[in-house]
Amino acid sequence: MIFLAGLLSVGLTACQTSSTPDGDVTQANVAYLGRYDCVSIAMDQLTMNPAGKWVQLHADGTMTTFLTEGSDEAEWTVSGENFTMTVAGKTVGTGTLAGGTLTLDLSGVEYTLTQEGTAPTSDSDPAATHATFNCYGGLYAVRYPTERYHEDPAGVSDLYTDDGVKGWITKLDTQERVDEWLAGFDAKAVDESIENYQTLDLTVSGYSARAIVYQDANGWHSEILVPFGKDLGTKTYPMYAAYLYFAGETYEGVWNEDIQSIVSSFSVSSH
Repeated sequence: MIFLAGLLSVGLTACQTSSTPDGDVTQANVAYLGRYDCVSIAMDQLTMNPAGKWVQLHADGTMTTFLTEGSDEAEWTVSGENFTMTVAGKTVGTGTLAGGTLTLDLSGVEYTLTQEGTAPTSDSDPAATHATFNCYGGLYAVRYPTERYHEDPAGVSDLYTDDGVKGWITKLDTQERVDEWLAGFDAKAVDESIENYQTLDLTVSGYSARAIVYQDANGWHSEILVPFGKDLGTKTYPMYAAYLYFAGETYEGVWNEDIQSIVSSFSVSSH
């Protein structure tokens, strides 16, 4: 979910300049001007939530970006379909711009954006394809694609799919439990009953997080732990970490783009 946002924000903000390129963009590039809304973000096969991210291309060759936690300024040029983003004369991003679609690679984070008025139309409301799962009355929340995942009214799991994947979303209420869970992650790496063990260090909503994926006699599993280093809960519900777990019959079932997007959509409520 997940991210290099802080690094990008520092890189862009520290290098901002008030100067503008000599002259305006060429007449041929006027069609490129305007706002581009982000429709996808990917980094190292991890997908992230694109909602609220955008860039604006201005006629004087400057651009305003909102790809991190705030707006930044840069410059842009396009040659053929090759797009270049610079800050103070230094290239910080490259990509393509054609047919109302801008692709942009910023330090390994790949953005796809569509120009306002050119995105494909749909009879369905995009917001209706996702729903929010709230943990413990809203201590934290994730968004899940409703075309694949469903909340379980029987309470056997929190989320499930028609092809057998089940997910549980909860919290850890003491630092001791967080330490025990992380030790358990390491123990699985040397457990002879576990195969195909993988571990991933992530950044989720600004917190250092860890994910493991593995296979045992019961199938495939993915576990994601987001420790906060302090209690972000309430007097009734203390919360030192968020925990997500998925189980299924295949690796793809427990660690696919949908699950990674659920992790990247993670948000903590303020109390």
